[in-house]
Amino acid sequence: MPSVAIGVYALRYWSGDPALLPYELRVNLLHNPPAFILHTSFGGLALLLAPWQFVGWLRRKHPAIHRWTGRAYVGCALISGVAAYPVALGTIAGPIASAGFALMATAWLGTTLVAWRAVRQRRYAAHRRWMIRSFTLALSAVTLRIALLVPMQLQLDFMPVYRVTSWASWILNLLLAELWLRWTAPSPAQLVATAPSQGAAGGATRSHTSNERA
Repeated sequence: MPSVAIGVYALRYWSGDPALLPYELRVNLLHNPPAFILHTSFGGLALLLAPWQFVGWLRRKHPAIHRWTGRAYVGCALISGVAAYPVALGTIAGPIASAGFALMATAWLGTTLVAWRAVRQRRYAAHRRWMIRSFTLALSAVTLRIALLVPMQLQLDFMPVYRVTSWASWILNLLLAELWLRWTAPSPAQLVATAPSQGAAGGATRSHTSNERA
């Protein structure tokens, strides 16, 4: 999985060695080493943990592992997301990239917290949708690194591509996630077919289903 590969790769930054980064990005580390190390290390752990949350047999046969892995992912996302702000504000690419990365962090934190709140309320369908959004935003790190191969391989000016990908890497990912969620969402007819048709229990189920589609 690309997320696992990037997650393992990101853990290298725990050493704080600027030589591990492309020359153009070393200032991101040097501006605030603790924030950069927290952001990349816990972001890497989040990328390693998140794919397992979507493995159906693991969720069904080992729900305790699913829950604890989910809690660990939320913790990693919160630490990495908060640490992203000083890193974003210190980027050498200027205010356009700073704003893009800061909004990416905000969206990641927001979707993760909404997903956590939904599962606490036992709204499992809503929890799954918001976790998909959260993981999609975590995968922006993968999209970003793939996109940055273009100027490196084609010997293009690095900074213009970096500024564009500071926005495009997460907006495109989130757009694709929303399209997939809409494409796979159950139709009203399917929801009616699976809900009890009468009685108080039926009314409660319909209300619950309505809340789930939030």
